[in-house]
Amino acid sequence: MATLFELLATLDELDSSGDVKATSVRMPEALHQAVAIATELGMAESFTAATNDALASRVRAFARQRALAAHLARFPQDQPDLEAVVRRRVSGTDHPAALHEQVTVAAAQRYEQRHPDWAVSGDVDHAVEQVLELVEMLVEMPVPAATA
Repeated sequence: MATLFELLATLDELDSSGDVKATSVRMPEALHQAVAIATELGMAESFTAATNDALASRVRAFARQRALAAHLARFPQDQPDLEAVVRRRVSGTDHPAALHEQVTVAAAQRYEQRHPDWAVSGDVDHAVEQVLELVEMLVEMPVPAATA
C-alpha cells in the first residue's frame, strides 16, 4: 500500500527529475478543448505543460491535505484558528474579509460550528475559501430598508 512518505518523496523527484513517461489519458472532449484554448491564450507553453502543471498542482494539494490531517491527528493541540488563517490569507489585500473584521470572525465561527473537523480533514484551503465566499456574500448583501 502506498504511503504519504512515498508520495512526498516522488513529488520531490518531480522537481528535480527530467525523466518523462508517455501516457494516454482519456478526458472529456470539452476539457480537452478548454485546455487547448487556454494554452492558445497563454496559460502554458503547450497542452502537455498545461496538463502536467494542473495535475502536479492537484497532487501537491492532496499531499498537503494528507500531511496536515496526519499531523493534526497526532498533535490535535496544533489545530489552527480558522479566523486567523483566513485573516492571514487576505492580509494586505482589499478582500472584504480584510476590511470587515466582525463579519470575518462571525463567518469563520459559523463555519467551525458546522464543520468542527475542518482542519483535521486536512482541507484547510476549502474551509478558507468557504469563509471568504460567505464574507463576500454577507458584505455585498443589500441592507433591507427600514419599515416605518
